[in-house]
Amino acid sequence: MKKNAKLHVELPEIALLDLMKQGDQGAFRELYNRYSGKLYSNILRMTKSNDTADDILQGVFIKIWENRFAIDTTRSFKSFIYQIAQNTVFDNFRKEARYRVLVSTTARKREELEKSESPTEKWIGAKEDKTILENAVSQLPPRRREIYQLCKLEGLTYDQVSEKMGISISTINDHIVKASKTLREYLVQSRYYTLLLLFFIL
Repeated sequence: MKKNAKLHVELPEIALLDLMKQGDQGAFRELYNRYSGKLYSNILRMTKSNDTADDILQGVFIKIWENRFAIDTTRSFKSFIYQIAQNTVFDNFRKEARYRVLVSTTARKREELEKSESPTEKWIGAKEDKTILENAVSQLPPRRREIYQLCKLEGLTYDQVSEKMGISISTINDHIVKASKTLREYLVQSRYYTLLLLFFIL
């Protein structure tokens, strides 16, 4: 294993790209090692948030792996990966802007409703929130549902879930990204925008 890792370190970038396109995870890890540090610094400079930068960095490399077959090895990989990072940051900015609008709109509507709701109506609303969320989470595949519940509903860190389930952090992040997309689509289709706000899965 160490010998293979050493071989990857010594390879030129174009050879690593060719190997990664063939599904070589060692080549992918070496490309991650070469680019993640500077890429993280650039993302952090734009987002001003360590957590956001971590999430975006993981998302960028997940995209690289998932779309590895389409990578043109005759073009600059550095430019390619930095462009993906920049697009992802801008997508995040747009998402945050929509979220702020949703926060403002939902808070105003909640305030109006709370003035008119009786205690019984509030209790029914809370039960409805829980039922809708449970229905949404139940749509996920079993393993993805377990990972989402541990990370998002029980509050475990990615490191804790990684140790508990014996899987990599990148795999956990991939499941969370895909689970969030599924839940977002389910709640949007259900027109249940309050839960989109409460559970931060925009």
